[in-house]
Amino acid sequence: MTAAELVAQLNGETATEALSALCAVARTKQGRVEIEAALGDHARLAALVNSPQPKVRKNVYRLIGALEHADDAKALAAALETETTLFAVPSLLLALGRLGAKDALEAYRVPVSQSAAEDKHIAQIQIAYEKALQQFAEKPVCTLETLSEPREVLCFAPHGFAKELADELFALGFSGTCKGDAVRLVTADIARVYRANCMTEALLPIAYDVPMEPRAIAAKAKTCIGTYYRIELRGYLRDRSGFIERLKGLLDGRNNPSAYDCELRIDSRNDRCDLYWKLWNVRDERYPWRRGTVPASIHPAMAYALSRYALSFIKSDRPTVFDPFCGSGSLLFACEAQRHCRDLAGVDKSSAAIAIARDNAKAGNSRARFICRDILHYEAKSGADLVLSNLPFGTRVGSHHENETLYARFLKRLPYYLNDSGAAVLYTADGRLLERLIRENPNLRLMEKRRTAAGGLSPWVFIIDKSDRNPYNDRNKERE
Repeated sequence: MTAAELVAQLNGETATEALSALCAVARTKQGRVEIEAALGDHARLAALVNSPQPKVRKNVYRLIGALEHADDAKALAAALETETTLFAVPSLLLALGRLGAKDALEAYRVPVSQSAAEDKHIAQIQIAYEKALQQFAEKPVCTLETLSEPREVLCFAPHGFAKELADELFALGFSGTCKGDAVRLVTADIARVYRANCMTEALLPIAYDVPMEPRAIAAKAKTCIGTYYRIELRGYLRDRSGFIERLKGLLDGRNNPSAYDCELRIDSRNDRCDLYWKLWNVRDERYPWRRGTVPASIHPAMAYALSRYALSFIKSDRPTVFDPFCGSGSLLFACEAQRHCRDLAGVDKSSAAIAIARDNAKAGNSRARFICRDILHYEAKSGADLVLSNLPFGTRVGSHHENETLYARFLKRLPYYLNDSGAAVLYTADGRLLERLIRENPNLRLMEKRRTAAGGLSPWVFIIDKSDRNPYNDRNKERE
């Protein structure tokens, strides 16, 4: 049922069920947009705050909190003074916290239980009250620079680029070993670990192969709990919220998904799991140029790993680098940070993307220059040492059908963008199409290809150079 259909039921007998369903829809940004469009304004919600049915009031409190309109705080604050149904109060308190109604919350007093039947409800009210007030707690930010003693750290690279991360960590003075997409090292110097630009995240292992049971997990993790933390449960297919609630009760109760210093990561595999800490109170200053992005922007760690890989094919100490689909400029900035480049130029037909790239260049003090032009109508003055680009995937930008024409026309022009010893490194999720078109082009040679992963997709990286020889006689075959 759509958000509009559910909103239409708010004044009927099924209002309770409709509100509950709308709360589920409101868990996503797009869902909240659809609800707002269907509501028009919040007059109907304000009226339901005074409904004689407690379940309706409870669910409308939840929905108002999920939509987070500060203007609704006044109606909720008034409701807090009159709400007498104990099971509805926790939802009301949490909604006030999300709406920033600090005065109303601080004026509230948790009622005293009058009977055994009320004990459970009062306990839930107390928990909700404390959680709501956490929104306003001023906790000191203690930036972590070092651990109390050296310990194992797993540094994760974008899928397929562990070697590039290992090389970068070695240059930073670490000696690590590759373990899948991670590099394992032992150190206390967390600040230096976070200087690795190719790293997506760093995890501190707590324990491996732990029974998938709250008490067993709590026994391993409770001595490591930070001031504020969140629980991240991955791979668990049963009652996730129930499992997390039981675990919270066995720990210190300060699980707070909206304000935390670290994350307790639980990677579940059937009846066993691995436990990690992911630290959040580490100063990350790796990407000063990343002020703005476009919908298809590449992850900055992937930009660094990909550019490091691409530059390994270039012999020039001061290469010229050209990005024909530059977007917000990430790949050029990553190249510039790793090699003294003689020239960096990006082209994109989107004026909005070029504006963002120029702002990013200013923020990162970059020499890269950006040109608003359709690459199919752009004439380069000379060939580059490296053509490096994140091509339109045909998902969020363009389509597979559009890529068939775009890729073919671009590859036809590609030799003119390369100097005689130059190479092109192209990144795309439309890999089968691109590989077929490369092999069909007699002026190009496929040197290498590598598969990676990003955002649920499995993009490919293709290394290409100019060739007058048979296009099927590529370097991979020569190496075999």
